[in-house]
Amino acid sequence: MKLKLLSLLTLLGAITFSYAQTTFEPKVAIDSNTGDAPYAIATGLINNDSSLDIIVGTYFGNTLVWYQNNGDATFEIQTEITTTINGIGGLKLVDLNNDTFLDILVTSYVSDFVAWYANDGNGNFGAEQIIATVNGASGLFVGDIDGDAVPDVAVTSYDNGEVVWFSNNGTGTFGSANPIDNTLAAPGAINMKDIDGDGDLDALVATAVYDGNDVIEIFRNNLVPSGTVSFTKDVTSVATGKTGLFNATFEDLDGDADLDILATEVSFGGGPIGNLYWYEDNGSGFTETVFTTTIANPSVAQHKDLDGDNLKDIVLSSGTNGAGNDLVWFKNNGGTYGSEQVIDATSSQAFVYNVEDYDGDGDLDIASCAYNQDDLNYFSNNLIVLGISDIDLQSLNIYPNPAQDVLNFRGLTSETLNLSVYDVVGKSVLEASIAQDGSLDISKLNSGLYFIKLKNYNSTYKFIKQ
Repeated sequence: MKLKLLSLLTLLGAITFSYAQTTFEPKVAIDSNTGDAPYAIATGLINNDSSLDIIVGTYFGNTLVWYQNNGDATFEIQTEITTTINGIGGLKLVDLNNDTFLDILVTSYVSDFVAWYANDGNGNFGAEQIIATVNGASGLFVGDIDGDAVPDVAVTSYDNGEVVWFSNNGTGTFGSANPIDNTLAAPGAINMKDIDGDGDLDALVATAVYDGNDVIEIFRNNLVPSGTVSFTKDVTSVATGKTGLFNATFEDLDGDADLDILATEVSFGGGPIGNLYWYEDNGSGFTETVFTTTIANPSVAQHKDLDGDNLKDIVLSSGTNGAGNDLVWFKNNGGTYGSEQVIDATSSQAFVYNVEDYDGDGDLDIASCAYNQDDLNYFSNNLIVLGISDIDLQSLNIYPNPAQDVLNFRGLTSETLNLSVYDVVGKSVLEASIAQDGSLDISKLNSGLYFIKLKNYNSTYKFIKQ
């Protein structure tokens, strides 16, 4: 088994990597009793170590619990986080109060709340703090909406037909609701990226009435230097006439540097079989491509590089209750995609999942929730096989921390390190290669907490930019 191999090599210290064909180990249950109907999942560095932990929220039973990663993709269930919220559907890990620790942010469809829980840095979470009451709170996005370098929160109000956002003052204190839109029926999903290159976050919203009239719409952010935010809906809809749109994100699917749209139509309980869609902006509208998949009720699609070729593939999960494929992926061949490859067919209603390097071996693994089985499962990627190397990362020293302009790297021998720097919401903000006794220029980064991921090595480092 891969996990046993990883443990042995960790004891030896240094590691290198060779590449094989991407396959996944059969699922391993992290927790076979998560609570009733696990419906939300988030991944991040919760307790001040370098291993990615997991938070799961359930739709029933007021359950919100975190799982500590032991460093080898085995997990220990920690004490359940105290919450009054029922119907958790949105879940994020993000530093909301600028103390460099990842807090928990949730939406509740049943309780109609948007709330957060402060992390003390060791995985101890404080009392529930209600940001707002939102009728049928469902879709959730976190990002800097008003240009002040502080993460704000956007939420869909499924029952009121509204999409709103809340400005964060940097300490976890939020203002009243600001409108993005109030014209759509049953908005259920929101994601944001800068689609037009003007430096602000635009909104992508999908509806889920399940009546054959569901839509995907773009709302462009008209942020001005003073910090005033307003949104304008595109005249042309991305998609219309759908049934139960579950997820939609901005992605560059064909590598042309323009953002396309990846969307799922779950159609669960709503009529026709659902679909996985790719929408390409052709200048006067969107061209629709439908993927061929065995999954009848597609739920979440993500764009991730599973096979290490620097091309992001597509991962798709199923909302189907019962037999059938539950997790599949489509290889990116350079802007076109191959036929689906099955990862798992044993998880009933794998609505949500995260794709991360949980075992630190340099490839992307999957942690998923099985809604109908009350399971949290782990799938190890066998792309990278471990071996012994000349480099000993235990001797690596990165300083100063906090830092203002430069991070220094000491302790390397002759090997060059390739690294990525991520912000608190998981966005890659910097890519670099560091040679022996080299330095990293961080002067252009905004102040805050960042994470350095050393590509192909079992190491993640945290630093503060002053």
